[in-house]
Formats: sequence, C-alpha cells, structure tokens
Amino acid sequence: MELKISADQAPPLGDVRALRSGDVVRLMPGYQQRPDWVRYLAAAVHAMARGARVEQGADHG
Repeated sequence: MELKISADQAPPLGDVRALRSGDVVRLMPGYQQRPDWVRYLAAAVHAMARGARVEQGADHG
C-alpha cells in the first residue's frame, strides 16, 4: 500500500500507523504546512519501525 501526505490531504493517522513491510509513506512537498504534521511524522516513524518505507519529495513518483 502507498499513502501520501501533503499540505492539503492525508489519510487517517491510524492508516499510516498500520503500514508495514512492503508499504510506503510518501511525504509530499508542503506536508510541513499541515497544522498536524508532527502527528503524521510520528505515525510515519511508527510505520517505519514496522518495516514500511518513508520517502520524501515528489521525485519518487
């Protein structure tokens, strides 16, 4: 599964936390403009601990 987090849209935090090996979280340009971006970053770290990849930037697809 691939989930994208951007300035104007993001999946539910629980969906990000549930990611695991083989899944990808893409942090799109401007994601830091979200008022809740720290919560999404924490969820992405949790997913990474479960084996998901976290990639930053639009150049990844």
